[in-house]
Amino acid sequence: MGPLSREAWAQRLGAFRASPSAFMAGADGEDLGRDLLSDLRSEKLSEQTKVSLLALSLEYPAQLWPDVPAAEAAATSLLDILVLLPPRPSALRRPLLLAATTVLASGGVLGPTSGASCRLLPLLLGLATGRDVGRDFGPISEQRPLQATAFLALKAAFGEALFTSQDEALLLRRLTLAAQHPALPLPTHLFYLHCLLSFPENWPLGPEGEEAAPLLLVPQLCRGLMPSLLHDPMVLLSRLHLLCLLCAEDEEEEKGPFQNLQWYLEELLDGLRQRAALDGGPRALATLCFQASYLVASCLARQPMVLTPLIQGLAQLYQARPVLAPHFVDFLDRVGPELEEPLRMVLRQEVVSRPGRDEALRWHLQMLAKVAEGDAQSATLSFLQAAAAHCANWGLQEALLKVCRALLREGGGAGLADLLQALARQLEDPDGRDHARLYYILLAHLAGPKLGVALGPSLAAPALASSLMAENQGFAAGLIVQEALAPIQLSVGPQRASGPLPVLQLQVEAREPIYSLELRFLVEGQLYAPLEPVHVPCLCPGRPAHPLFLPLRPRQPAPARLEVQALYTTPTGLTCHAHLPPLPVNFADLFLPFPQPPEGAQPGFFEGLWDSCLPKGAESRVWCPLGPQGLETLVSRHLEPFVVVARPPTSYHIAIRLPPNSMLLLRLEAPQVDGVPVALRTDDWEVLPLVGDYLRGLAVTE
Repeated sequence: MGPLSREAWAQRLGAFRASPSAFMAGADGEDLGRDLLSDLRSEKLSEQTKVSLLALSLEYPAQLWPDVPAAEAAATSLLDILVLLPPRPSALRRPLLLAATTVLASGGVLGPTSGASCRLLPLLLGLATGRDVGRDFGPISEQRPLQATAFLALKAAFGEALFTSQDEALLLRRLTLAAQHPALPLPTHLFYLHCLLSFPENWPLGPEGEEAAPLLLVPQLCRGLMPSLLHDPMVLLSRLHLLCLLCAEDEEEEKGPFQNLQWYLEELLDGLRQRAALDGGPRALATLCFQASYLVASCLARQPMVLTPLIQGLAQLYQARPVLAPHFVDFLDRVGPELEEPLRMVLRQEVVSRPGRDEALRWHLQMLAKVAEGDAQSATLSFLQAAAAHCANWGLQEALLKVCRALLREGGGAGLADLLQALARQLEDPDGRDHARLYYILLAHLAGPKLGVALGPSLAAPALASSLMAENQGFAAGLIVQEALAPIQLSVGPQRASGPLPVLQLQVEAREPIYSLELRFLVEGQLYAPLEPVHVPCLCPGRPAHPLFLPLRPRQPAPARLEVQALYTTPTGLTCHAHLPPLPVNFADLFLPFPQPPEGAQPGFFEGLWDSCLPKGAESRVWCPLGPQGLETLVSRHLEPFVVVARPPTSYHIAIRLPPNSMLLLRLEAPQVDGVPVALRTDDWEVLPLVGDYLRGLAVTE
């Protein structure tokens, strides 16, 4: 079996990326890694397609080659392909080297006992010295990050067998100096910071998996890597991460570098909070402040000297700008208990100390619903009683009831019962009064544990309507759009090339009666303009359905995959939606014929098109295999609507329109026993790989 075409690989990789585990469990999963390595050796696939295949091996090496023998064999095959590349510059060298290193590392094979690892070392040394394969890896600025990645991977695998403590110190110094270079672009700067943060030490002091700064990375060496408010947000967070690791390393120090680092850290966080507290300031500043605070809380969770000022600073930030309450709620959901409990207490005290008529009442209620606890209900209830008089609109009333629900979950009390009775009488919204009355009934009739279960998340599937009103169950169900398994099967039928736009003919079959069917189509990326939905009034099993026609609006002449969703009504009156398998749009589905020229003018018409392609277009020659069929049969089955000049059985001139405004011209002449040479011209050079794959695949489809 020959290599798969570009379109076949695109469909296969799309199915794999959609659900890697499900794909690997299927019939094609076992052969994916083997086919990938096999097609990387093929000369029929373009370098661009091979780079896409290598990107898959970088993202999912453990799924493609899950055990040690498979990873060793895959790395050996990748290294064979790398060594056998021709001496001219190639875009495959760097991906192949990274893929081999990644496969060895993810498979646990990278080490002195691995034959592939021993073959990899000379290649890396050649790359480092600029000899052998290194001279074809691109400019020096692009080689250095690649060298750093490869050397750190080898250091993680071989450790002290290859790298002494002096080598380790030298590598750290080189990485530190490189990260401080002022002329580095942002991605490269972030790369060197990442290398420092994930540096593999020979003898790490902490337990395996614990994040820590390298022992030889002293604060004096990192003096030029301190974060600043002037840095890009990503650079600031990466440098702050390094600063936190250095603070954690020196936590037992009472004087000296640690105090300086802690002072700098507190000043930086204070500056971030001041920017986030600016009234009307951009959201990005607040987001950066909370990201930095979370980073500090994660790295320094066991250092009260750092957490105490952090808690006080966050409380001051809320005091200055309550509109950041959603950020605080999300922050509390993510931090550990070392910071969460004291911060909740401080924020609760800050909220209940405010007057209930504050302009930021909605934010105070949102925060209180998160931090309210049963141990401090008196102050909270006093705040809620004062706030109830100012909850005039529906949104404020709902926020107030959420706080009551949170207190109810904590156990409630007499004060809460009095508040709920008052709310059941005075709230303007009838739904709010019903909720308050329901909470009061639950509080009066259920004990603490049962109350928590009643208000907690349900473990069963949600009912369509209240169990107290079973007679309305069907009515409520009719108002809900329910997800269901697709009762229809959708496929692509034979195409008819006509009209100003390509049209995809669809065939639909129903396994049960459905009504008011609407098929919605979504194209990934920006290759196609949005597609209109297709409507079918009724479908019944056993009855022939008329074909459906979906006009395509490609922005580029390229294949695509359509995600399909069905919305329909069942015979019982329920409205359901279902996801259908994606539909492929092949390159040939976009073919359109040119208007038919007058009788006798066909040769001149084709020659005029042929000459107009150059010099701005592109020209190429492709070998089209014929298989057991002849040229005349191949043209009649696949290219008949596009033939402009025909001299059967030896010569055909074919003109194809490619939307939105491209063309493809083919000359099929002088067929041989096993194929025919095809001369082609187009005004869009990007379609050349697609044309080659299409012509080579014609014999396979027979």
